[in-house]
Amino acid sequence: MNEMMRTVVIQQKEHAEVIEVPVPAPGPGQVLVKVKAVTTCPQWDLHIYYGRPMFIQEGEVPFPYLPGQPGHEMTGTVAAVGNNVSLAEGAAVCAWRDPGQIAPGCYAEYVLMNESDLIEVPAELHYTQVVSLELAMCVAGTILRLKETVGIAGKRCAVNGLGPAGLIALQMLAAEGAAEVVGIDPLAARRDMALQLGAADVFEAGSERLDLRHVYGGNAPDVSVDCVGYPSAVRYLMDHTKEAVALFAVQRDDYELHHPGLSVIGYPGHFRESAEYALQLIVSGKLDLRPLITAELPLEAYNEAVPMLKEQKAIKICFVP
Repeated sequence: MNEMMRTVVIQQKEHAEVIEVPVPAPGPGQVLVKVKAVTTCPQWDLHIYYGRPMFIQEGEVPFPYLPGQPGHEMTGTVAAVGNNVSLAEGAAVCAWRDPGQIAPGCYAEYVLMNESDLIEVPAELHYTQVVSLELAMCVAGTILRLKETVGIAGKRCAVNGLGPAGLIALQMLAAEGAAEVVGIDPLAARRDMALQLGAADVFEAGSERLDLRHVYGGNAPDVSVDCVGYPSAVRYLMDHTKEAVALFAVQRDDYELHHPGLSVIGYPGHFRESAEYALQLIVSGKLDLRPLITAELPLEAYNEAVPMLKEQKAIKICFVP
């Protein structure tokens, strides 16, 4: 008889259950990972749990949703491997890329993944240090694109939106030698977190403390990263940045560019090199993902956890199966 495992299934809007299903067996190129920890991704969890498509071009959310989804920020241990796999059993790994909501996900005791979507991590690192590596990879794509185009070192930088992605971007900009990094967010607790993670200053959203005269200089940042995505927030950032604005947040509406001299940098996509870059920053102590975890909960608490994200009482929830 097959060994069974627990996994979360969102059965319908605002209702998830933990059910038991057989532990899958890896095929060629696949790895079975025993999940040590998995963190929420507010974008995916808030959309799917409340029955809203993640992207505007998608149709209605199908319920019951795929078991274990939308969990994809995961770290664990290789439990079994299929043919043509180089990872060894017992290796510590992270998901560095989300293959999409096309197969059972990581809100489970075990998850089956393609080896190409995994990256080996130092076994001595605590799971809280690496579990959100996939998000760090996403943010790293924007940071590396900024570094390659307009440059970061020696510049005054700003991050708009101090959720999980923004707090990572802030640390990466500092690691790249920014003269200073400032944070923008409406929530005082998240501004305080940014200061703890090295921000030189913080501003409320819409603050007049950032000089409006971006064309003339003032104290406006040279380079900014948007992690909000709302047109009004992006417009504010463009009005308060001298040189370039990088758009990280998922775009759901059109943006208007009103400053011809301002460069707008789009998102470059997901690359393993970005994951390796993020992991190197973690190992060197320049990127700390642990403060992003507000609470650790069992899988059975999923219905309690997502409302905490909605009410902005948590930055991330870490589930420990």
